Amino acid sequence: MSPKWLSKFISFIFMTAFLASTLTGCWSRREIETLGFVTALGVDRTEEGEIEITVHIAKPFAVARGTEGGVSTEKGFWTVSSTGSTAFEAMRNLLLQSPRRPFYAHNRFILIGEEYARAGVKDILDLFARNGETRRLARVEVIKGSTAKDFMQQVEFELERLPSEGEEGISRSVEVGLSSQPVECTLNSFLQWLETEGMEPIAVRLELIPKKPDAPINVGELLREQVRASSKHGGAAVFKGDKLVGWLDETEMRGVNWVTGKVKSGILVIDQPNEKGKLVSLEILRAKSKFQPEVKNAQVSVTVKIEAEASLGEIQGTLDPMKYPQAWTEMESQMAEAIKREVMAAISKAKELNSDIFGFGAALNRKQPKEWASLKDRWDLEFQRIDVKLEVEAKLRRMGLVTRSSEPK
Repeated sequence: MSPKWLSKFISFIFMTAFLASTLTGCWSRREIETLGFVTALGVDRTEEGEIEITVHIAKPFAVARGTEGGVSTEKGFWTVSSTGSTAFEAMRNLLLQSPRRPFYAHNRFILIGEEYARAGVKDILDLFARNGETRRLARVEVIKGSTAKDFMQQVEFELERLPSEGEEGISRSVEVGLSSQPVECTLNSFLQWLETEGMEPIAVRLELIPKKPDAPINVGELLREQVRASSKHGGAAVFKGDKLVGWLDETEMRGVNWVTGKVKSGILVIDQPNEKGKLVSLEILRAKSKFQPEVKNAQVSVTVKIEAEASLGEIQGTLDPMKYPQAWTEMESQMAEAIKREVMAAISKAKELNSDIFGFGAALNRKQPKEWASLKDRWDLEFQRIDVKLEVEAKLRRMGLVTRSSEPK
């Protein structure tokens, strides 16, 4: 080997040895058996003013016994709470009670008690935004009339071993649009709404539904003896900035979704045109909408255009659309009026709470930024005076497999 190649070979050996010495291996590894997987997290404030964190930690050995063909009566999760001067301290204090280090990468829900939400949620969400373990796809939900701790201590679902799986199943139904009444809100979307001019955040509204009101609070603490309470989704929690200011019911929330173009499916109930006192159920097939704000003569107005299609899902009484052709037009007209009522109910409630949950201000900022610059400082007043012009086009596309109602002979 020539001296030149020998020099290159020696240099290569030294470089390889140097690079190898800088590799530290899996220095930050965490063995799975040392981790406690958090599936849901709740936030409250104690009477002493401290932050209280409550978590569900999955018990994999209990869940596995229930899914391997055997029957396990043991609860598949552990509920534990801790407090601290800050949320970060409260989360770290969980280590004083848990034999496994809480791991938040699998956390699906951030549950916030009503009292805490009314005081402001910015600080707690700042923690989750900075925490590298917490995913921004975690859903933000507010508990109406209860604390997150009480909710998490009681709520279970008959069809799922983990409460988070039950909540996830209901949320999936919402996402595919089976009702179009609740709101879809993740940590990421809430933070985006919070920082957008002319847009206020909304979050999922949850309610505690007691099933065994006489059962003690700690029933089934270790064994899954009975479901003490379950939860109900629907409507929304309305915020002004980062503070909870009120609630929307299911109808009002779908009114918001009509305006923002998020209605995918659902049921509309209208009067039967041929028989008084009878009803017709329409299944929403598809919908789209757009709104356009503008400023004229110092008056802000918004034109909302909605197009919706539906099919006949159920007819009470007797109706033959072939013999009563005007029934089709009457039902389309009633469908349009039903949509208008839902939209106007949502707008009325938003004005009452003085919260622009539709993003009218944000849309005005995009279209007429100069006008928005002069209006944004007094948008609270202008939003309550805003003139909404609603245009709805409703179409019935299908009548199902049956053309007329069955008649007894």
